[in-house]
Amino acid sequence: MKRYSLITFSFLLGILSASATVPGELQGTVKDAQTGEPIAGAIVKAKDVFTSTDSNGSFFLKLKAGADSVSFRSIGYESLNLAAGTDMSEVRLNQKATKLNDVIVEAPDIYARGDTLVFNVARYANAKDNAIIDVIKRLPGIKVKEDGTIEYQGKPISKFYLDGNDFIGGQYGLATNNISHKDVKSVEIMENHQPVKALEGIEFPEEAGINLKLKEDARSRWVGVSQVATGIQPFLYDGSLFGMRMARKVQNMFTLKADNTGWNPANEIRDHNFEEMFSWEYMSSLWPEYIKAGHISAPLSEKRTRDNLSWLANAITAWKAGDTSLRLKLNYMGDRLDYISGVTTDYFSSNIPTFIQTNSQRTMCHDISLQFNSETNKRGYYLKDRLTLSGILDNSTSDITGSYDILQSVGRKRFRLENDLKLAKRNEKKLFTLTSRNSFSRSPDRLLVSGEEQAFQSIGTTDLRSTTETRFGKLTRFWKYYLTAGIDLNYHRINSSLTGFRGFDNTGIHGTFLSNLYATPQSDYERNGWRMSFRIPVKWLHYEAAGRHDYINVSPRYSIRRQLTSKSELSGTVCYGLGSPQPFLNIDTPILSDYRNLLIAQNPDRYTHDFGTSLSYRYRNPIKSMFFNLSAGYSHRLSSIMINQKFIDDFIISTYADKLSHNKTWNLNGGMSKGLGHSKMVVGIDLNSSSSSASSMRNGEVIAYRQISAGLKPYFKGSILRWLSANYDAEYGFSNLRIEEKTNTSHSFHQNLFITISPEDIIHLTAGAEHFLTRFPEGNTSNLILLDASAVWRVNNRIRLSLTATNLLNKRSYEYVTYGTLSRSEHVFSIRQRSVLTSLQYRF
Repeated sequence: MKRYSLITFSFLLGILSASATVPGELQGTVKDAQTGEPIAGAIVKAKDVFTSTDSNGSFFLKLKAGADSVSFRSIGYESLNLAAGTDMSEVRLNQKATKLNDVIVEAPDIYARGDTLVFNVARYANAKDNAIIDVIKRLPGIKVKEDGTIEYQGKPISKFYLDGNDFIGGQYGLATNNISHKDVKSVEIMENHQPVKALEGIEFPEEAGINLKLKEDARSRWVGVSQVATGIQPFLYDGSLFGMRMARKVQNMFTLKADNTGWNPANEIRDHNFEEMFSWEYMSSLWPEYIKAGHISAPLSEKRTRDNLSWLANAITAWKAGDTSLRLKLNYMGDRLDYISGVTTDYFSSNIPTFIQTNSQRTMCHDISLQFNSETNKRGYYLKDRLTLSGILDNSTSDITGSYDILQSVGRKRFRLENDLKLAKRNEKKLFTLTSRNSFSRSPDRLLVSGEEQAFQSIGTTDLRSTTETRFGKLTRFWKYYLTAGIDLNYHRINSSLTGFRGFDNTGIHGTFLSNLYATPQSDYERNGWRMSFRIPVKWLHYEAAGRHDYINVSPRYSIRRQLTSKSELSGTVCYGLGSPQPFLNIDTPILSDYRNLLIAQNPDRYTHDFGTSLSYRYRNPIKSMFFNLSAGYSHRLSSIMINQKFIDDFIISTYADKLSHNKTWNLNGGMSKGLGHSKMVVGIDLNSSSSSASSMRNGEVIAYRQISAGLKPYFKGSILRWLSANYDAEYGFSNLRIEEKTNTSHSFHQNLFITISPEDIIHLTAGAEHFLTRFPEGNTSNLILLDASAVWRVNNRIRLSLTATNLLNKRSYEYVTYGTLSRSEHVFSIRQRSVLTSLQYRF
């Protein structure tokens, strides 16, 4: 009896021992034992399985039977082995001291850590750099657009972090334009970045995330910059104050700025958030902006054209504890602009007179918003709630001469309240997500046209919308199966009134109700470098707008991605869409969008058919600092409705006709960049081209046309010698419009060169020139040369004095050509006059 009891006891003890050595799932965070900072890219390994920590130092590992220990390793740290039953919610690694005799080991320019590329800022920076954005602009593989958008390998980044914290949201211009490059240790590009931990290993975005890793002495204290500047011709001023504090639990950032030197405040507070709340088929706006007057722009740097008076105030406070964070954000932007522009439009028809316009315009915009965001982001659980309250007041007045001599006044108001909720929960076999957005908006707009006659268009819209979507997923080793379903409800009320305009006077209230019930089955496959996805969204749409309308939409899509090597990948998509008419086509009330354009919508109840395919290739070699991307696409739209423009002298009435139309478009885009001279220089070239063939109606006649455009942009940036650096970029553009047998072609060329000489590390002298060349279809050309110069004296690490002169030749206008659907327009745009500005900057 004792023998059997001993056997039974030994058997149970063995089971308990085995259970103790296989806890199943492990998750936790790896941190630096000295600083407490998370360690990204650390290797976590157990029996037959391993993983690496993400940018937040988090890891998840599923142990196999017989695993009795877990090891942790990272470059620069001592290895650590822990028993499988140990608490690993927070693992701390000690820094490893390595003694080398008479050998200095420098950090590499760029290196790969899993899917993360790490750029050593110290190797890419030079003495004349001021903010971190100056360094980012020279990183190979990265492009920064004029509005501040950061792109990697041709795609905008999806998320921006400071030390692994996204407390500023998508408004990363506040950080990149103000944080000193000396406070940043490295710029980390996280390829195929998935910001939601619960979706890691399930969804693989093509877009990358970016993380600025701060230096130790820039953490847990206030850092920032203040600047005052003044100048002449006309009187100029620029004053700003920026501060930031990145503590472990509380993060703060604030910005105050006033300026009239051409700076655009929208570029700093623009929200670049790329987060997809809903499935691909979600449309953020179902209704158009009816009054379009007052919008103006030119293909020229805003610093050259903005005659402005601008203000900005921003404050962000965030709290973070573990995986949970809270954020409160307040924005205010004021922007007054003065423009003088001219346009001459040729419609290639003897029956339509050439249109001439000179516009002297002033705009005034006030934009204020308040946002509260709470988020819990764990491996198995994600919850986000965001509440946004915003208001916009946008007015403009225009004194227009030419074909018409009139005064035009536009007033727009926007009030919006929006709440977003997203929940994701997963385990190793199942996924559940719930997403909702509820919004209310009110927009009373007006347009007043005063000339020989006086016309007044008012249009007030009230919009209430509620969208709820849920997704269920079953996860296996190689296959994943999902079913997404949702309902989208929208009540939209339009109060429209038009008086004093050519017999089109009308007054009416239009209440519409839209419902969209949709479902999307989807299957994904991933194995051995292959990722494939196939989904079939199906919608039932019900419109109660000028009657009842019901539609069924179907839009299957197949995508594939192949990891060719560790450095390259190839991806492609094929899609088809059967789409219903837009809901605004049911509102057939005449609406005046500006002083010469009237819209009369019409719904023929016809479907559109869309077919598209794309193919892209991306290559990156961090060791050689070589980056390359190329994409091509084709789309074909078959529609049963066509826009018909009716010309009455210089006045245009746009309607819709029941006519079959085809639109075929090809496009090719790509880019290459290469780092040279141990990251001191970067050279590259970007290209784009497109070809479109379609038909449009004018005065009831169907006219076929074809448009071709192409662009080539080579560039060079960086330091040639220790004391000499240069930035050069050029852009050649080609445009061709063919209407039936008539062809019209224009060429443009733009280049700029800025050379900086640094006789001492504290003194920088810069001279620059911009050259614009436009060759018009008739063969005549327009040349514009702009010269600039600046001198910078860095008194010490904190104080910077500068003297800047722009447009030294005092050129006042820029000429260029654009093509419309069946027209060509020659533009003249005013440029800011010569100016001299002196500034004092202090960093703390």
